[in-house]
Amino acid sequence: MYVEGTVVADGNHAVPKGVAVEELNSGKKGLQEKCPPDLKELLEKKGLIAVYDDLVKSVVDASRTRNVFGRWRDQEFVSIIDQFRDLFASKGVKVALCKRESGSGVRRWLEFIDVDIAGMYVPQYDVANLSGQVIKTMYATLKFPNGVGVEELRQMGGRKRLKEKIPVQVEEIIARKGLMDAYDALILAIVNEGAGKHTKMWNIEKLKEIVHSHQPNFAVKGVEVFVSHKQEYVSHGQYGGHHEYFRWVEFVDRELQPNYHPQRDADSKSEKCVIS
Repeated sequence: MYVEGTVVADGNHAVPKGVAVEELNSGKKGLQEKCPPDLKELLEKKGLIAVYDDLVKSVVDASRTRNVFGRWRDQEFVSIIDQFRDLFASKGVKVALCKRESGSGVRRWLEFIDVDIAGMYVPQYDVANLSGQVIKTMYATLKFPNGVGVEELRQMGGRKRLKEKIPVQVEEIIARKGLMDAYDALILAIVNEGAGKHTKMWNIEKLKEIVHSHQPNFAVKGVEVFVSHKQEYVSHGQYGGHHEYFRWVEFVDRELQPNYHPQRDADSKSEKCVIS
């Protein structure tokens, strides 16, 4: 059977049973020369070997799928996948180009989803399903899919900004789910209780407590709320360095993103990046 819990992106993400993965770290040559065993098993079972071979050939032959630096062009790659989606779908397989960016680099891979086994699965890093929301850190640009609304907690003027403006994607989820009262109560608590008394800087432990206490109000409408954070240490060489902190809240519509997990969940992840 297919590998259950296949790990990709340098161990930072795992896909469930019924999802076969092909990593794209070796460029066109790697894509052309070897098909992973679990993916080959899926393709043979579904009678899709010929379709897969045609997809790979189209990607390899197309001159615009790689830029002058040898990096994949995502939209060109997706446009080729689009030409084969119906052929894969007719045999019960979905295909997605996925991309994850972090301080250590960019990782891309293909996901082939067996609908009979993982029909409810939604790939959260699917390039074709990104909403346009981003969190920019010093050395990475974190992107988010449709069905996830992101509210950034800026260090400078963050509390005032929270009270004055709601991001479009967050507002869409909150309004559609009838959660405006719950949202207002959460934001008020974050503004009043989420920062240190003396520093007036966001306190991650206080933020987690606030979100946890308000979570049930959102869960009844199918929305899950997470606090996320990223800390980056910027080295100045012989002169030492300094830390940069990034905080944000994610509102996840479980109807659209049933298996989504935050990239930088404050409850389970403390990812740091050192730049020389």
